[in-house]
Amino acid sequence: MRLWYSAPAREWLEALPVGNGRLGAMVFGGTDTERLQLNEDSLWAGGPGDYARPDAVRHLAEIRRLVVEEKWNQAQRLIDAEFLGSPSEQAAYQVLGDLELTLAGEGEVAHYERELDLETAVARTTYTRGGVRHVREVFASAPDQVLVVRLSADTPGAVGFTARFTSPQRS
Repeated sequence: MRLWYSAPAREWLEALPVGNGRLGAMVFGGTDTERLQLNEDSLWAGGPGDYARPDAVRHLAEIRRLVVEEKWNQAQRLIDAEFLGSPSEQAAYQVLGDLELTLAGEGEVAHYERELDLETAVARTTYTRGGVRHVREVFASAPDQVLVVRLSADTPGAVGFTARFTSPQRS
């Protein structure tokens, strides 16, 4: 089974996701420039925090009593005030950055398709430009903990690119 499209993604919601649980990318499938928006699971807004409340156990018996007595609102207020960690919201996940590949090739693009193979988890972009068939595959390997981008063409020497990384994060 696969998801397939006949044009590159114009925005993030249209890009194809690949990932291995730690590393991820949204693949846009461009023909002049490929954009891979990268993600890594340890990159969150804010700093490390210990949200544990060591004294929370002191309130457990009272919370249980209120629940047994079906005093739901009182139990919830006590849980919110004395039991839940602070802050109670999860930190926001942050983008690592964009890997932009400016691709070699001239001429009109024809026979464009991008797909996500749901069985192999490979995002693939294929098109013909200047009589050359280009194939780009992106996947994430869980055993090797890497994101892989493979570019190929049916004409020797036709694959070329320059890479640039940008990030909203301070370096």
